[in-house]
Amino acid sequence: MKLTALIVAAIVFFVIVAFPGLTLAAVLVPPLLHLVYGVSNSVRRRLDPLNDVPNSLRVFLASLAPALPRVVPSFPGICAGIAALVAAIYLNDEYQRRVVASRRKGATGGSVALLGIDGSGKSTHSAELESWLVGRGYTCTRVPFHRYLFVEKLASVRAGSRGASRGRSGGHPLRPLLSAIDNLALYLLSSFGRGLEGRVVLYDRFIWSTLVKYEALGYPVAPVKWLYLLPRPRFAVVLDVPTSKSLGVIKSRPEHIRYPAEVLEAERAEYLKIARERRLPVVDATRPYQAVQSQVEDLLSRHFPAVRGGA
Repeated sequence: MKLTALIVAAIVFFVIVAFPGLTLAAVLVPPLLHLVYGVSNSVRRRLDPLNDVPNSLRVFLASLAPALPRVVPSFPGICAGIAALVAAIYLNDEYQRRVVASRRKGATGGSVALLGIDGSGKSTHSAELESWLVGRGYTCTRVPFHRYLFVEKLASVRAGSRGASRGRSGGHPLRPLLSAIDNLALYLLSSFGRGLEGRVVLYDRFIWSTLVKYEALGYPVAPVKWLYLLPRPRFAVVLDVPTSKSLGVIKSRPEHIRYPAEVLEAERAEYLKIARERRLPVVDATRPYQAVQSQVEDLLSRHFPAVRGGA
């Protein structure tokens, strides 16, 4: 179907260049022909007559793409044409069917971020929240946001293995920019379009966590801070624990980086600042595990109500 979309776009482009007066017909005829063919083919195969409508939509977007820059001969028109072509190539029929199915059962997905300093229980709670959301009728994907797509590989090539103890000594000036690009790419790849199909992406940490860590370590992050704060999940919560508890948890993990207390205290203060500025709930994570889990589930239930098909 991707090849079909490209062929349709190319044919329509040449038609409207050679015969500008046929622009409207060039845009409408290909999807109508495809729709007639799809319906007849589905009926012949004893399938739902509307089975191939999603692909007809892709043909329409492909035929619309070359027309938009001519109808709106400016930068916005060019951008709209490119967006229409990209959608025609990647908006596959299975995705569209998932979107329709999620709308029918009332499932609206989105991204959820668990924030907090090391040892606040983000990973443990996110694992249980994944099962809880599935039980409420949502498809759920858990993404650990403390990993990178390429920055760590570049850093290891440049610096090799370093000691585990780290202080607030600053770092390479390009790392905050590269990390922001890396994190934004991870965010887009993991969450773009997921909400429409009723999928919940559950982040253990978030792109803001990288910003908080770099600020606490003294990296020159101020010039690109706006990049880190650009995306916002549908729901986020800060799991708050004192530095003493964080240090105790870190000590019990042999492979964990040993951050000094002042770094963790700076991170905690920044998380609480973000919570105040963005009106995020702050949960006292020093309480018994199940009490914390129940409070987070109650907060989430307001954004992700149980839907048809859930437990």
